[in-house]
Amino acid sequence: MNTYLKKVLGDDCFTKIQASRVLVVGAGGLGCELLKDLVLSGYGEIHIVDLDTITLSNLNRQFLFRKTDIDKSKSITVAKAVESFNYLSTKLVPHHGNIMDTKQFPLQWWQQFNYIYNALDNIEARSYVNSMCLLLKTPFMESGTEGYNGHVHPILPYHSFCFDCSTHSTPMTYPVCTIRSTPSLPVHCITWAKEFLFYQLFDEQESSFNDSEAISKETENAAEIENMAKEANELAKLRSKIKHTNNFFQDLINKIYKVDIERLLQIDALWETRTPPTPLQLQEYDVVETPLSDTKVWSITENLYALYASSANLQRRLQNEEFISFDKDDDDTMTFVAAASNLRSFVFHIELKSKFDIKEIAGNIIPAIATTNAVISGFASAIGIQYFQNNGSLHMVHTTMAPKTAIVSAPVGPPNPECPSCSAYRDVLYVSKHDFDSLTLEWLVAQLKSLYQSDISIQVGQSRLIYDIDFDDYLQSKLSQVSGLNEGILVQDDSEGLQNIVLYLVVGDETRFPSITLKKKPVKEEVESDGDESAFELVEGGTPDNVSDASDVEIVEPSAKRQHQSQEH
Repeated sequence: MNTYLKKVLGDDCFTKIQASRVLVVGAGGLGCELLKDLVLSGYGEIHIVDLDTITLSNLNRQFLFRKTDIDKSKSITVAKAVESFNYLSTKLVPHHGNIMDTKQFPLQWWQQFNYIYNALDNIEARSYVNSMCLLLKTPFMESGTEGYNGHVHPILPYHSFCFDCSTHSTPMTYPVCTIRSTPSLPVHCITWAKEFLFYQLFDEQESSFNDSEAISKETENAAEIENMAKEANELAKLRSKIKHTNNFFQDLINKIYKVDIERLLQIDALWETRTPPTPLQLQEYDVVETPLSDTKVWSITENLYALYASSANLQRRLQNEEFISFDKDDDDTMTFVAAASNLRSFVFHIELKSKFDIKEIAGNIIPAIATTNAVISGFASAIGIQYFQNNGSLHMVHTTMAPKTAIVSAPVGPPNPECPSCSAYRDVLYVSKHDFDSLTLEWLVAQLKSLYQSDISIQVGQSRLIYDIDFDDYLQSKLSQVSGLNEGILVQDDSEGLQNIVLYLVVGDETRFPSITLKKKPVKEEVESDGDESAFELVEGGTPDNVSDASDVEIVEPSAKRQHQSQEH
């Protein structure tokens, strides 16, 4: 097989590939196909990261898993599965964990890779991998599929369009008041059952749909606000009795489908333009054990039995479990949500759904087709090889259902000057263990203020503010006491004049603040344009100072790159 690959790739490229160390993030449908292609391409060492375990619903498209693998770690299982065709003796290193976990995957761990392949299914993790690759200037391949559609996007940090250079669609969200008081679609009832009812009764954390601040922003109806508070308080009381009551099912039905609904009907303003709901009378139905089909729409009696059986099972589990989180592949939790949402739909005169359909909505399941995964992973692997062939021509690929344009290829564009990720200055802040426990946030603020000569704001993690001109509560806190510093530090100029800074904190043997020179942010200026008054151009922008010009792009030998990074960081 070595002979064939050398003929196809060339001796020099094949040698580089065998000496390289790459990372595959995600071991699902796309990750399985991609790992197969990379192993057969002869990469020297491949690390695989995935947080999930294998479920029955994975088996139809994740071909490296078997029924006997259910409940096992995806990353560990997939590494074992490819050994049967690991003809070139690639070293496989699985990691079961969240790629955004900075303790399990610190900066030093990221520095070892020559190339990174994304096979993820969520925007947050994709953006995180993008940010790490920007920091380390590591090339990576962004790819994804949805049904027959798929994309492959090679990214060379600061020289090509990065993942965050364009906006990405986010999951649909719904107003709290619609979910809690006036649902009109099946998805509203499903969201209520999963994100409010189940959370309030069984989960570790409180539902975001019980956020009093969010509720007050959406409605000024005092009666509606008061009713929502009563609903939540009564659910809290019901939760406290779950382990000790034999009437949980009856109490639950009476509360959420009768008492709560009757109170809603008293708020006349809600029903001036809407069809009012009808309270459910449990005594009108004979709840008996009955077989349930996941693909059939259950009758009201069947939904009542499903809710009864699943809530009884959840009650029993709480005797040994502190809390229970929703999982679409946990039959008890999925059945509870399906039945609860259908009964709410019935009360509000909304179409009922089968458990199968509800699972797709509640589990945020994206249609996956094995063939699309295979095609996209093939493109990702082939285009990734171009990096090791010193091929500077980067192309992205899209697949669609259009008959004449099923596969579309286009050159990768340059970075977006207004991109919040690749327009920022990124560097590493090293702090000794002693200084981490003794220096305060005020020290860090002073270092950063001197760069901007103006007021600044500092955020950590997922946009959590720890300092600005009006918020200095943490100034005297030791760095070790400020949570989130190791999740990334975003510094912004309040005057919007200079580019943002993103720092990654590494606690080690010495304290070393990076040498930073900031550029001005791009400014939009109107220009004349054949009657198009909205036209503008970007000035004062371009490549950040800590990145060379595009003409300086070179392919670093895999072994040399690892050595260089270990010396530099």
